[in-house]
Amino acid sequence: MNTTQVLIAGAGPTGLMLGLWLTKLGIDVKIVDPKPGPAEETRAIVVQARTLEFYDQLGLGQEALSRGRHIDRVNLWTRGDLRASVRFDGVGRELTPHPYLYILTQDQNEALLVEALKALGVQVDWETALSGFEQAESGVTASLTHAEHTQTVRAAYLAGCDGASSAVRHQLGIPLSGGTYSQRFFVADVVASGELHENDFNMSLDGDQFLAFFPLPGRHHHRIVGQLPPDAGEHPSVEAVRPQIDRQQIAKVEDVQWFSTYNVHHRVADQFQAGRVLLLGDAAHVHSPVGGQGMNTGLGDAANAAWKLAQAVTGDPAALASYGPERRPFAATLVKTTDRAFSGVINPSPLARLIRNEWAPVALKLLGRSPILRRLLFLTLSQLRIRYPTSPLSVGRAGRVSGGERLPWVNSESGGNFEALQSLSWQVHVYGAPSPEILTWCGQWQVPLHVFGFGRGAQQAGFSENAFYLVRPDGYVGMAAPEFEWTAAEKYAERWLPAAAETQKVGQQVTALV
Repeated sequence: MNTTQVLIAGAGPTGLMLGLWLTKLGIDVKIVDPKPGPAEETRAIVVQARTLEFYDQLGLGQEALSRGRHIDRVNLWTRGDLRASVRFDGVGRELTPHPYLYILTQDQNEALLVEALKALGVQVDWETALSGFEQAESGVTASLTHAEHTQTVRAAYLAGCDGASSAVRHQLGIPLSGGTYSQRFFVADVVASGELHENDFNMSLDGDQFLAFFPLPGRHHHRIVGQLPPDAGEHPSVEAVRPQIDRQQIAKVEDVQWFSTYNVHHRVADQFQAGRVLLLGDAAHVHSPVGGQGMNTGLGDAANAAWKLAQAVTGDPAALASYGPERRPFAATLVKTTDRAFSGVINPSPLARLIRNEWAPVALKLLGRSPILRRLLFLTLSQLRIRYPTSPLSVGRAGRVSGGERLPWVNSESGGNFEALQSLSWQVHVYGAPSPEILTWCGQWQVPLHVFGFGRGAQQAGFSENAFYLVRPDGYVGMAAPEFEWTAAEKYAERWLPAAAETQKVGQQVTALV
């Protein structure tokens, strides 16, 4: 019987991210997928700022940026006329190292992650399907099928990253609650010229129809998303939608590289964890492509679960129980939000048509003139606002920074505070001067201490001078305290820090001064 610490079913972006993060933490993983290899179609195309921050933590940020392209503006067209435009590039300059929308297609994400795994000695087992599993108190026993041969694998945990039709979720009997839109939609990757702006996201509205144009890597390359006409037939080609594209008068399609049709679902699994089995990505939640959130949410699931799985494998499963309670509420809210937005786009009623064609351009113009509204929208799209205020891991507040919030970014000439996150470990941040008690506590628990100057950037980010910030491996604040309290910090550490930390108390601190 083969053994591994974490068996990952599914080698899409979510499963690959999870595997890479775990591997960097020293966890043995086995990744299987029935496909013959990584995706060759572009599929999902947008990566948000929070995803790029995770890539930075994994040491992949610069490579990711070398492969994709920025989106400069969002443009709204109606009947061939440009009605409104909003510039997002740089709107979050003081909030994140990546203050922009970014195009990095699913096949590019998968290639990036597969290469990183290969460099660490991990190969994906392609054409290998999870055919069944049983779990017990001590672990999971899974059956894998490859070329009509079956092998048995024993793992401490199983991660279901196997998509919307997840075999893992089906075997667990967990419902994927929600619904499916009655309309059908198409996606086409094309070479096109015309009025649409090359480096922008272009939305075109015409009566009851919409077209969304996303820039793809390469000159004049675009992704078109739209609604199929009712008479398109069961297996339509691009010719069924070409009149619709031509009628909106902003793009002339010169070449079609990929065309597909699909139904849009809005569903969330009733639970994200059952014993030693987790659901991540599309196996746990599916929704409309509005806002480019789907792939990013799955990658966020992986970042949240990876370090908790690593702690569980090494003997401390307490934090792992927070995976579902932290990620499911966000997924449910996201599905509701995208459902409302998408329903507004496809609603055929006269009022909805009036809102789309007349009121939406006015609203977008107002948005473009308001830095506050643009910032708020960017924070939402970029997933920088995701936080876990009700999680048991989220404790305290110091300044404007509370437990459960993403660690605010502070930049400086000598390097920002996010560089410390590349260790993928628990750590303490102090902006100012650490007290002797903090120094001693970090030494006893072997938690790296990073000390930053309390300058203008730290003040603007909301930090409190000399306060204690215990940061989780995924870059979220676990505990915040304006004044260090030994008893509270000790209680938190004994419950949530890795069990190994308790046995490694030696009184030697690790300090990084920035």
